[in-house]
Amino acid sequence: MSVYTDLSAKEVAAYLSQFSLGDYENHQGISAGVENTNFFVEIGGKKYVLTIFEHHNAEEVENFINIGRHLAEQGVPVPGPIADDAGLYLHELKNKPAILCPCLPGSHPEKITADHCQQIGKALAQFHLAGDGLPLEENNRGLQWWPEIGRELIQISATTRPLNEPLLTEEQQHVLVDEVEFQESNTELWYSLPRGLIHGDLFHDNALFEIAEFNNEKDGDTLGAILDIYNACQDAWLFDLAIVANDWCANDNGTWIEGNLPALMTGYQSVRKLTELEQQAWGMCLRAAALRFWLSRLTTQQHQAEAIAKDPMAALVTTIKDPMEYFLKLMRHRETQY
Repeated sequence: MSVYTDLSAKEVAAYLSQFSLGDYENHQGISAGVENTNFFVEIGGKKYVLTIFEHHNAEEVENFINIGRHLAEQGVPVPGPIADDAGLYLHELKNKPAILCPCLPGSHPEKITADHCQQIGKALAQFHLAGDGLPLEENNRGLQWWPEIGRELIQISATTRPLNEPLLTEEQQHVLVDEVEFQESNTELWYSLPRGLIHGDLFHDNALFEIAEFNNEKDGDTLGAILDIYNACQDAWLFDLAIVANDWCANDNGTWIEGNLPALMTGYQSVRKLTELEQQAWGMCLRAAALRFWLSRLTTQQHQAEAIAKDPMAALVTTIKDPMEYFLKLMRHRETQY
């Protein structure tokens, strides 16, 4: 959620005039995240989050709005968008879809514990089951996307100027081709796994925990909200669980954090038991989840480099997440028998 589309105070105030929330006070770009533009906005003494969608059209955002409202009605802790005085949720800013959401209390955990993992596992299973009956689009960053974007990234690496480091080394190109072939060889298994609504991006910075304090001592964190449902779509539930495991339960080099993965599984299976087929496919999905974010981070890195080349000031409000983290996680999973 870096800032790619800048807004003046006048532009933000004009947008907010459609809501009866009070007078505009200030706004500030949020540098965390990688895909959308986000601002903290203060209105009438309260804080909100204004999101501008950089890669989604209005129809896609309408779908996210409907998913968010449905999940909230099912008791899933997601921030629902706010309607303006005419009852509209979706607006346009600088020819891009935009929505306004409340800024929920809580913070991202500084150190992820087994308790955090158990809570997020349980919430993820509830998220999956709550999507029953929703019309869903197939995952556009899934099995069909990997070979397409892989070829594009290899081509970019082949045409990189000699003075610059290639986007992918020869070893990484080999791993990419081999991994895509492995995943494609398991297409039948992929589409045999239980499927439905997935979050698609439930990293620890997309969850807020409220800290209960008694006598100035921390007495445990409680999950307050799941954020950023803008990758929500239809895919294998196990793939979504693997995305969470790779982030919440693993170090940057792919080694498991002691106690976190069992806690995640315990929390998830307290709501929905994994099938025998899912247990067999766990290693494949861990590899797939690592591949997906290695490729998407490489793609985002390329786009961000192009944006910064045009405007060096963009680097001040742009978060760059290292693709190497997910290459290392992929390699770890490829070397491990599950």
